[in-house]
Amino acid sequence: MTTSTKPNLHAYQGEVWALASAFSYAFSTLFLRVAVRDYELNYLMGTVLRATPTFLFALAMGMRAQTRAAGAVSPFSDWRLAALLVGYGVATFIVGNPIYFQALQIGGVAVATPVVGTMALWSALIAAVFLKQSLTLKMAGGILVTVAGIALLGFGQLGGQAISAEWWLAIPLALLTALSWSASGVLVAAAMARGVDRFRALAVATGSGILLLNLALLLGGDISVYASTPLRIHAAVLAGGLLNAMALVSVTTALSLTTVASATTINSLQIGLAPLLAWLVLGEGLNPLMVAGVTVIVIGVIVVQWR
Repeated sequence: MTTSTKPNLHAYQGEVWALASAFSYAFSTLFLRVAVRDYELNYLMGTVLRATPTFLFALAMGMRAQTRAAGAVSPFSDWRLAALLVGYGVATFIVGNPIYFQALQIGGVAVATPVVGTMALWSALIAAVFLKQSLTLKMAGGILVTVAGIALLGFGQLGGQAISAEWWLAIPLALLTALSWSASGVLVAAAMARGVDRFRALAVATGSGILLLNLALLLGGDISVYASTPLRIHAAVLAGGLLNAMALVSVTTALSLTTVASATTINSLQIGLAPLLAWLVLGEGLNPLMVAGVTVIVIGVIVVQWR
């Protein structure tokens, strides 16, 4: 009797999908940077446009939840479930995304993206506190490594050509974005642990976020910003949103074909890919110290995610 040594093609396919997700996220960031580089974009409107493709995709997939996963719990079956998902929408779309646009505008891709990419670390910390999940020494070490990478990135920016005089504000803004997105991840994890389908959860969260953002624009007298914003800006932000939705599809597919550790590790490459693409395509500064900082951040994130 012989044992087959044929490679696991499904795992390889999963890794390809994970790489596609990393590139999709990186190009999404690039389009968003194009939108805010030379234009004072209304961040609330920008968040709505970016979220729309993901909302439509999640809504379509959520409508098939019962077929895909029999017995899936309705997100509206319990007010506490709905509150978790609305809280997810507020943390992501009301707090996190508008701040992310601002961080991209004043700090550029090379500063904002790697710092935002540390959200996996803060998710681990928040989950350890509120969901009682384990936090090992290896994960704590990865967090410390990442903090050192952020410091290197900041020192590297000091010695380079800054995007703006206030570039340094992008670091706390990006950290706040990462914390907001991490908190939203914990909220949606709590809802899914109670049986809510992930796409229904995403549809409710994005839908509530879009509704609240448009309400804020209406009450603030800024709803006309949709008409006054140039079409090229609409196109850039929507393209970023579409790529973000494609990344979501890719990483979800990757997780179904390979291990979580492999998929999330490869997907973490977006943290380094986005600054590299911004340097190649947009001519944003990237000196050796900044490259070292980005590399250290990627290593720290991978250490935590692999664990």
